[in-house]
Amino acid sequence: MDSQVLAAMAKWPNVPAVFGWLRLDARGQWWIREERLSHDGMVAFFNRNYSRDAQGRYYVQNGPQKVFVSLDAAPLVARLQDGRWQTLPCDDDVQAREAFMTEDGQLFIEIAGELAVVDDRDLPDIAAAGLAGWDGDTTRLPASLQLAEHPLPLSRHSLAELWQRYGVVARPHA
Repeated sequence: MDSQVLAAMAKWPNVPAVFGWLRLDARGQWWIREERLSHDGMVAFFNRNYSRDAQGRYYVQNGPQKVFVSLDAAPLVARLQDGRWQTLPCDDDVQAREAFMTEDGQLFIEIAGELAVVDDRDLPDIAAAGLAGWDGDTTRLPASLQLAEHPLPLSRHSLAELWQRYGVVARPHA
């Protein structure tokens, strides 16, 4: 977290939290109300000050105030670049441990103990490389997602099951 944010939290410890204003979409883009945040400096600030509380609610620490985030899919968004997973809004380079597919074909991975949705723009390349021979039937998944040197066990779950498994509160409220 930014040092200015930590200082503001110490100076004003009892500022009420904000709910219903901030959203993270399935491509890792921030939205304030219904407008996509495009200011690079603010996006970088949100990314640096993004965290999770003990209840599984994700938030951006904005000075002394927590601004809770509604999640379209997962707290992280994964992109496969040069055979490595990169996550947004955090820029992790961590090996994935497991993969999941929902009944509607959305692909998720577990990375660094967190749930990440795979950016839909990467799905055609991932399917071609890692799911070769699969007919697209989500009721009959292959046993693993074969990417690079690290095949990932692949299983089918609903989005609600994944949120529960990882303790994610996708629609936080006071």
